Amino acid sequence: MKKLLLSVILLILLSPLSSAYIVETLEVHVWHDGNVTIDERIYPEDYEIKIKVPVFGENVRDIIVLSNDGRALPYTIQGNMILIHVYNATKVRVIYTASGLVSNMGSLWELKLHLNRCPAKIILPKDAKIVGLSDIPIEVTNNTLIIGPGNVTVYYTYPEIIRKEGSIFSKRLIVILLLLVGMAIGILSRFRKKSSTQKLPYSEDKLAKLAKQYNLNDDEVRAIKYLLEVGGKSSQAELRKALDLPKTTVWRMVRRLEQMGLIKVYKVGRENWVELKIDMHKFT
Repeated sequence: MKKLLLSVILLILLSPLSSAYIVETLEVHVWHDGNVTIDERIYPEDYEIKIKVPVFGENVRDIIVLSNDGRALPYTIQGNMILIHVYNATKVRVIYTASGLVSNMGSLWELKLHLNRCPAKIILPKDAKIVGLSDIPIEVTNNTLIIGPGNVTVYYTYPEIIRKEGSIFSKRLIVILLLLVGMAIGILSRFRKKSSTQKLPYSEDKLAKLAKQYNLNDDEVRAIKYLLEVGGKSSQAELRKALDLPKTTVWRMVRRLEQMGLIKVYKVGRENWVELKIDMHKFT
C-alpha cells in the first residue's frame, strides 16, 4: 500500500506541466503612464493540476491569481510564464501589471499585442482617442475596442495634448496616419470579403495521410474537411450544424483536435470559433 501511494505521489510530481486551457475573456487596461493591466479568465482542462500561462509584456508585477470561488491560488514565475497550481478550480482569473507594450512617438502612442488564443477587449484611458488600427476590430466604442486574434497594433493619442502643443506638424502627421490606416483597412476588408469563404486547397490523399498520422475518426476528418471548404475557420455552432452532431460530441471533438495542435479555439464575443493550424498544401 505504501509503495502504491509513493508511486502515485511521484507520478503527480513528475507529470509534465500543462498549458491545456481555454481562454474565456481577455481584457487589456492601458494607463496614462504606458503600463498595462492584464485581466484574463480561463478554463483549465479537466483534471489539470498545474497550468502555464504566458504573460504579456515585461517587468510583470502586482500578480493576483484567483479561483472561481475567490480563493487565492499559489503561483510562481518561470521566465515569461506564470505557473499556476490549479488544484480543483474550474475557472481561474489572472490579473497583473506589465510594461513594454506601449511606446510613444511625440503625440502618438502605440500599443502592440500578440493575441494567439483569443480576441482582446482593450480599454484605453478615457481621454484617449483611437486614430489607427492594424486590423479590422470586432467592435469599437469610444476608447474601448474588441480586436484579434493575431498581431495587433493600436494607435492612439490625447487630443488635449495636441491642442496644448499647437503643433501643425503633429496634426498633419495624425491626418496622414488616419488616411493611410483607413486605406489599409479598406483594402484588408475587401481582401477578407473575397477570401473569407475561399476554399483552401487540399487533396483527398493528403487528408487520408493526416487522418492516419493523427488517428482521426470519421467525424474528425469531416470536421477538418469542412474547415478546409469554408476557408479554414468557422464558428463552433456552424461546424456542429454542418456535421449534424450533438453539442457535447462536437465539444469533445474540438478539444481533442486542439490538443493535437490541428486547430485553435478562440472566442469572438460569446461565441467559440475554430480555426485550422495546419497547412494542407505543405502536409506530406
